[in-house]
Order: sequence, then structure tokens, then C-alpha cells
Amino acid sequence: MQSDPFGEINTTFRTLYGANREELFASTPLAAITLIGTGEIWRIEHGEVVQSYPPAPWLRQVKSLMHAVIGAQATWARLVRGKDPESARQAAVVLNKALEEAVSRLALELPAALAAPAQIVLGKLLQLAVNWSAGQMASPAEFPEALRQVRVELENVIAIVGEEAYASIVKGLRALIDESDPAVWEESLFAVCGVAFGRRDNVEIAAAMSVMGEDCVGTRLLYLENAHDVAQGMACIAAALTDRALGVDVFGDPYRMWRDILGDVAARHVGKGFFPPLGPD
Repeated sequence: MQSDPFGEINTTFRTLYGANREELFASTPLAAITLIGTGEIWRIEHGEVVQSYPPAPWLRQVKSLMHAVIGAQATWARLVRGKDPESARQAAVVLNKALEEAVSRLALELPAALAAPAQIVLGKLLQLAVNWSAGQMASPAEFPEALRQVRVELENVIAIVGEEAYASIVKGLRALIDESDPAVWEESLFAVCGVAFGRRDNVEIAAAMSVMGEDCVGTRLLYLENAHDVAQGMACIAAALTDRALGVDVFGDPYRMWRDILGDVAARHVGKGFFPPLGPD
């Protein structure tokens, strides 16, 4: 393989950056993160998680319902697509088993107001999975029509979960702030970690805004795309802190490195600074 001297040089520079990033994060007295849909906040001091502010226990369990919808839609799509029928049929068997367990467990672990609509949605999905795993052909309209029949219950579940997630973030963040040195907190980052498409109208950001203020969005209150667990979230916060310092030292602007380094060219061509949206308003 032909050597790439410029690649090797770049690796050296990035390694030096990485060493500074680790040291800076370990020197940072306070930061905090949450993962979307959990309602839980993790307190980070000097690069280590030292405390958790947990939500109501059932909030973790109810995520299984949304994941059940995702798994059922994926299995139906594969069955209809027919690219690998046998593999898709085996997926239907797996789906059926998982839904049976979800139906039996969620009824015992969810509040009554949530268990009733959740059972209706899961029951509809289970009915589909039973048929598919038994060999029944999946039709193109089958899954959307089934979900249309339980959409009211599904939206009810989503609304209840959303309110609990919002309340949990508000409660946990206020507790974290009360336990912190005000001067330290005012310099700290709070980050919401999740999938890229979870950024828009994010309930955790909304909850944190109610505590921190809207002016903190994009400066101290951040959404970290594609950070899927606490470790990945901590790595992203470390990078954000390092790039903020880099922006100050190189450009005199703490947020210059929180956008495309070539962003001035982009803004000049577009005629303004911009942020690519997800979906129409």
C-alpha cells in the first residue's frame, strides 16, 4: 500500500488534539448529559460520572412500546419487500415472541392510565406478528391500516410519556443546579444526546430551556447528534469544550469551531448563516 505522508501528518496533529481534549475534560469541574427518552440526567465532574438524577422507574420500561412499533414496522416492510423471505419470516417469529413478553410485562409495570392504551397498541401489533409468524402473507396496506386503528391510543401514550420526560428533566436539572456552585454551573454545559432526527422539537431541550433559559440554547444547552449512550455523550462534550477553547484561542470566538470551519464560504454563497432544518415547518 502506498504511503500517505499527509495522512500521517494529519494523524499526528489529531493525536495532539486528542491528548489536550482528554486533559481538558478531566479538568472540567461540572457538566451534565441526558439521553433522549430516558428522563435521566448524569452529573459529570472532572470527566467522570458521579451522580444520576433518575426519572420515574416506568419511563425506562415504556420505551419498549415505541421500540415495538419500530420492530413491527421493520418486519412488515421486509415481508412486503420480499428480498429475503425466509429471513423476514424468522424475524416475524422473533417479533411475535418479543411482543408476547412485552404485553405480559408492561401491564404489570406501567401506571394504569398508561397501561390501558399501551396494551391496545401492543395487542394490535401482536395480532399482526402472530399471523406473519404463522406464514400469512403481509400486504402493503396491512401495517399502516392497523396503526391507523390504534393511533389515538398510541398518541395518548406518547403524550403521557412526553409529559413525564419533561417533568423529570426539569426536576433533575433543578436538583443538579441546587447542588452546584452557582459560579461553576454558569460555565457548565448540559447536553441532550440522541439520534440526528430527534433534534427537532426535542422535549429534553424544551424542559431544559424552562430551567436554563432559551438564550442558553446553542451555547450551554446542546443537542449532541448520534451520541447514543453516556460514554459517547461524554466524548462529545469533551470535544465541544476543546473546540470552544480552540475557537477562542485561534479566532477570538468561542463558537467559531462549533460550525463548519468553511462556514464563512457557505454563508457568503447563501447570503446568510443557516442551519439545515429537518422537515417542513
